[in-house]
Amino acid sequence: MAILKKKLSFVYEKAEQEIEAQILDGRLKAGDCVLSENAICSIYGISRRSARSAIENLIRKGLLYRRPGKGTFVSSLKSGTGNRIAEFSIALIIPDISDLFILKICEGIQAAANQYNCNLVIKTSNGDIDRENQNIHYSIQRQEDGVIIFPNYGRFNVEELWRLKDSGLPFVLIDRYFEDIDTNYVGVDNIRGGYLATSHLIRLGHRRIAHLYGSRGSANDGRLAGYRQALSDNEIPCNEKWIRRFEDLALKSGGSRFEPDVECGYENMKHLLRFSEIPTAVFAGNDYQALGAVKAIKEQRLRIPEDIAIVGFDELTINPFLEIPLTTIRQPQYEIGRNAVEILLRKIAEQDTGKRASTERIILPVELVIGASCGAKCRKRRHGWA
Repeated sequence: MAILKKKLSFVYEKAEQEIEAQILDGRLKAGDCVLSENAICSIYGISRRSARSAIENLIRKGLLYRRPGKGTFVSSLKSGTGNRIAEFSIALIIPDISDLFILKICEGIQAAANQYNCNLVIKTSNGDIDRENQNIHYSIQRQEDGVIIFPNYGRFNVEELWRLKDSGLPFVLIDRYFEDIDTNYVGVDNIRGGYLATSHLIRLGHRRIAHLYGSRGSANDGRLAGYRQALSDNEIPCNEKWIRRFEDLALKSGGSRFEPDVECGYENMKHLLRFSEIPTAVFAGNDYQALGAVKAIKEQRLRIPEDIAIVGFDELTINPFLEIPLTTIRQPQYEIGRNAVEILLRKIAEQDTGKRASTERIILPVELVIGASCGAKCRKRRHGWA
């Protein structure tokens, strides 16, 4: 029995060592598809289980990587480290490539993809839910190694996400998630962000604070919860008529749009300004809505921040160049993108090594950035604050 085990061990090690030698001396190059398990069994006269063990050992060494449904391939050598990293094809599905917030996240994703030698394929839906669902469906069909998705608002793509999960293809959601689907996710502490924005306005003396909520989704739900909590902690009643939702609008442009934008902020702010008692401050769910609110306020010849203070959310890259730079909640957009790629690669590695896939959720911190739209800088100058 001992002799038999020794013989099997020798044959198994020989298969592994010969494949490794072919990789190291260049006979097998980065990206080459190696022999199938069946072929290894035939050549070395070993069992399928032994062939699989040889392949898995080489994967653990970083010499090989798997692409589900395609085969096992030679990894590339990362110069200067002596370690091999896998080459993967990653799909990035986003609603709008021109959105400044999304664009910064894409920069982080692209940087991480380059660092880890991944091929990145960007697919945009232009805010169209059907196209987004098609992009998800095509990613499953084409057997890409993994997918990063920035979902549209709402729950219109839940069924397609369930299909994606059932397919076993690793994926990560960014910015928003769905409570009833256990998924990998990278986002920020939206509750904390909403709380910081509203508390800041309260500290400046405001009690009539409106909120431009936007569309239903995990990110906006969190910001609304933070807004409510800040009011409650300061014993300020929450006036429900001052919470304006994207769904409250019948937009002039018609059609189906799922991202609250400048027009959304403009129309909702106009609605708030029709009340006999108008708010003295507004917390906008994103900076685009804040810019729309600024336009509506200025049309009524009201002053910002003297008559109405505004705080946004996101910190768009154009903010420093605005006539009235927004006070806003900064999201670490670049880091969101980098973290999404790193989670996805971990999930792909778990799948390749046969480990039980775990779910990761990363919540990054946010930060209040003081601009000219809230009045804090004016008060500092007036009162000599530090």
